[in-house]
Amino acid sequence: MSSRQPFRRYQPRRGQPGRLPTPRYKVFLHRTADKELMFVVRAVMELTRFGNAEAEFRMWEAYHRGRSVVLVTHLERAELYAEQFADRGLSVSIEPE
Repeated sequence: MSSRQPFRRYQPRRGQPGRLPTPRYKVFLHRTADKELMFVVRAVMELTRFGNAEAEFRMWEAYHRGRSVVLVTHLERAELYAEQFADRGLSVSIEPE
């Protein structure tokens, strides 16, 4: 499991003007038949801060279910991750949360 803190929605304090949080997007890793499984694990570990166990979990989830949520972030960062995974030959998609 990841050691990251869970995302908490922004709640303005009393007396402060309310700001809306930026929309969140999910980055999905898709099953790839032409890549070795450990290649996928190494790519997930290199691009994210996941350890070996978490990266393997994401790989097996994508392998068995067809896709796996790698992370949830704002649009620009999600697009960056999608480009980085695509550079390694892995299929990913982005969807709103």
